Amino acid sequence: MPDRILIWGAGAIGGTAGAFLKRAGNDVTFVDIEAEHVAAIGDPARGLAITGPIEALRITAPAFVPDALSGTWDHIYLCVKAQHTAAASQALLPHLSAGGYVLSLQNGLCEAIIADVVGRERTIGAFVN
Repeated sequence: MPDRILIWGAGAIGGTAGAFLKRAGNDVTFVDIEAEHVAAIGDPARGLAITGPIEALRITAPAFVPDALSGTWDHIYLCVKAQHTAAASQALLPHLSAGGYVLSLQNGLCEAIIADVVGRERTIGAFVN
């Protein structure tokens, strides 16, 4: 069964990770503070385009600004810039299920900041290079 994943921050890291997760068959929803970016991701005529040295792909997926999002997820991938970690962690907290976790996919070591909000046992770090 595919995972249901919430990508919080649909820029370079979140967009790329989410697009490949979506293409692999997972149920991916995006959250971003840029309304125009959110509209493009959900628009079948535009979508989210990823280009790179290995391949290119375009996907469409549900996408929301934070205030328009409802529901909870077991898997939330936090992909915002490091300076936005604390605010984003607070904003995503109502959408984190009781047994869920937050995976940090960020340029920076932000796990302690996330753990202060969601709890150490629900925080997973990763190194993005």
